[in-house]
Amino acid sequence: MSASTRSDADAGPDAGADAGVLVIGLGNLLVGDEGLGVQVLRRLETDYGFDPAVTLVDGGTSGLDLLPLFADYRRILLIDAVAGEGPPGSVTVLRDEAILRVLSQKLSVHHLGVTDVLALAQLLGYPAAEIVLVGVVPAELGLGLQLSPTVARSVPAIIEQLGAVLAEWGVTVRAKERSIC
Repeated sequence: MSASTRSDADAGPDAGADAGVLVIGLGNLLVGDEGLGVQVLRRLETDYGFDPAVTLVDGGTSGLDLLPLFADYRRILLIDAVAGEGPPGSVTVLRDEAILRVLSQKLSVHHLGVTDVLALAQLLGYPAAEIVLVGVVPAELGLGLQLSPTVARSVPAIIEQLGAVLAEWGVTVRAKERSIC
């Protein structure tokens, strides 16, 4: 699966690059909780807006395909299911070396690609000032298109943590108004 870029619908296609903030949802939608990052990203796309706009990318199971994006953004926020010490559904915010440490505990094949991207970006001197990973301990990793009930209940906490990180970076997250049909 290749990465596809989607910008906040309220802004032009280059607004995310101007703001310097990139949000990448990672995971395999066919493997239950492993698809968490992409599922949350889709929720952000449909239910939230950002000021200034950020760029949202469905990173799926991409690895090195994401490398060019790391050259273009100063702040990168990753969303993924991760191996962790807490119970399933636990939400954690990781920074710096802690990201590589947790991703080295290969929960998924794509973690190898993400660790390679992070290492190469650093080696190439890409300008990312901050990279943060909001991770969730999965409950179920069997074949399936839905999140487990345990992880699904964690989605509001995940979005709250994403909002807190984005607020640190000067981005306001706002719920989109729902139209009644």
